[in-house]
Amino acid sequence: MTRDELLAARTATWAADARAALATLVDALKPSTRHLGDILDWLDDIAARDGVAASVTLDDAELRRIVASGASAPERLKRWKERLRRLRYPRLAAREQAIAAELRAMDCGPSVTITPPAALEGGMVTVTIRARSAAELGAALQRLRERLERREVERLFALLDEA
Repeated sequence: MTRDELLAARTATWAADARAALATLVDALKPSTRHLGDILDWLDDIAARDGVAASVTLDDAELRRIVASGASAPERLKRWKERLRRLRYPRLAAREQAIAAELRAMDCGPSVTITPPAALEGGMVTVTIRARSAAELGAALQRLRERLERREVERLFALLDEA
């Protein structure tokens, strides 16, 4: 199925304003048929959950700002889909923000980076330690040890484990 056929089939029951908004989006972001299918699925999910027309979601100020930005079409599509994902999964987005805030509060310094799992799946963090000397490594390990003793790392894992 081509992109145009997919659009016609999936939006046949949409109001004219919603079809026009989607057409403008497709012209600007040039999604592949697969990406367009994802977008339509996600719009349908949001509409079913919130009881709103797709045009309401498409009118989100942040989504419109992303489309109008001067970035390349692939970059705008990536950012647009990420924003749509956050609208589709607001609890997940809130958890991601809470985890980011916890990581900032931990303040492990420039030598230690703790990275949560992609899409918060799997519950396994990646800890990266960068050091130019044994002394720097020792200081980085000490900072991490202090975060463990203050149970900050435990709070991070508790956020990752939330359902």
